[in-house]
Parts: sequence; structure tokens; C-alpha cells
Amino acid sequence: MATKKFPSLLLLSMMVFALIIFPIDSAFPGLYYKCTVDGCTLTPACSVKCKSMGFLRGGECRIYSYGGACCCECTDKSCINIAVSSPCPY
Repeated sequence: MATKKFPSLLLLSMMVFALIIFPIDSAFPGLYYKCTVDGCTLTPACSVKCKSMGFLRGGECRIYSYGGACCCECTDKSCINIAVSSPCPY
């Protein structure tokens, strides 16, 4: 008897989980960053640099094996110019 109720309970749990997660995911459609490898080491300095370049949301410094990259947060994907710089590798 208990084994027959388990699949329906599991299905119900997964549906409730999906109904909770999907609206949360769609509220944040995606963050886009325009990164330049400049050897940054601190996020506050990078954020000030991004704001001075017109990025209203500022930015963050990301440290990679090849050095620091200042990544400015964009409002949409159109701010990333592939010819000038490439987006940060994730």
C-alpha cells in the first residue's frame, strides 16, 4: 500500500518544487557582464571604475589564473561588444 502512494507523493512534491522555483528563476532573467582584463584586485575600485564608464549597476573584480578582470554589470546583453572585449568565462 505504501509503495503505491510513494510515486504520487513524489510527483506532487516535484510539482510544488517546480512551481516555487520557476517564478524565482524568471524574476531574474540573467545578468550580463562586460569584462576587461586589467589586473584588478579589489571589487570596490572596479565598481567605481564601472560607474564612471556609465554602468549604473557598477561591477566586480574577478580573479582568474591569468589575472584580475573588472566585470561591469549590464542591463541587457546588447552592451557586450564582442569585437572590443569578450564576456567573462564562467
